[in-house]
Order: sequence, then structure tokens, then C-alpha cells
Amino acid sequence: METYKTKLIAEQMLGLTPEQIDELIDTGEDYDTPLQAAFGIDLATLNKIIQALVPLTPKIFHPKNHHLVHAFVRYQGEHSYIIASQDAPADNDT
Repeated sequence: METYKTKLIAEQMLGLTPEQIDELIDTGEDYDTPLQAAFGIDLATLNKIIQALVPLTPKIFHPKNHHLVHAFVRYQGEHSYIIASQDAPADNDT
């Protein structure tokens, strides 16, 4: 999974506010420090965990390109949005 998608998931896991995300980016701090403090892992390890989990997420149709994807989804009230997704294999058995 691309690094920016891993960072988006990390932001959600850490419960960062938009202001905290901006500060993290503006100060040049990497995501390893808050991930290490909260979960004892770095961004590379989180990426490996996400790679293992993404096939276990539900398959949905991506609203922009209508491809079938596995996705980490965030629900807010009556709306939902995709945090990160990966194309689902064409194989119907997964």
C-alpha cells in the first residue's frame, strides 16, 4: 500500500485532529514517533499489518471509478468515505 494511504490510516488510528496532522507535517516529524508511543510500531510495520488486513476488509464499489475494492471505510453520521483502498482481485473466491 502506498505510504500516503498508510499515513491516512495511521492518522485515524491515532485519533489525530486536522490541526495535529498539520502540525506533524509542518514540523517535519515523521509518523514513527506517535505510532511508537501509541502502539509500539513504526510506519513500515503498520504498512505490513495493513497489507495483511486489507484483504479482510469488505469489498465495495469505489464511487469514483466503480472498481471493486477492499477498503478501510470511515462512517460519519449518514455519510461514509474511503480512507484507503486496494483493488480487489478478479477472483470471485476472495
